[in-house]
Amino acid sequence: MSSDLLKHAAEIIEAYVSNNEVQARELSSLLTQVFETLTVLSSGATVATVREAAATVETEEEQPPVPTTGTEKKKAVPFVAIDQAVTEDAVICLICGKACKALKGHLTRSHKIDFDEYRGMFDLDKSFPMVAPSYSDKRRALAIEAGLGDKLRDSRRKGTNDAE
Repeated sequence: MSSDLLKHAAEIIEAYVSNNEVQARELSSLLTQVFETLTVLSSGATVATVREAAATVETEEEQPPVPTTGTEKKKAVPFVAIDQAVTEDAVICLICGKACKALKGHLTRSHKIDFDEYRGMFDLDKSFPMVAPSYSDKRRALAIEAGLGDKLRDSRRKGTNDAE
């Protein structure tokens, strides 16, 4: 039974990797996650049950239980660890695990949410990057090369010279 599940997990990973960029160091954890999910699902549990159980275990290990009033919104469980969500070449969506250069289009098209809702779901700081660092650097270099900002800088200089 487990060899069949392992075979299915490998097929799922193969299909995923053929359509998405995945770094080699992430493959083993991805395979483990898929295998564990298939194992649990084969026992009759649902994915939601699995995620809720995992969230409960992680929360209990990290901090003592805090009494709730019932009005607080439940935080979503990230697909990957938040500290692993930003790599040099990609930002990984914490909802579904898709690696993107920039999250805005993915979030609006696939999940129908904006940055504020996304940050609220995972309690992210405003400084959390929504664009891959290498992509941001590339776009910055292209903007400088195209002369973007030069006219603004020149008009500001003229404005300060006129005021004197």
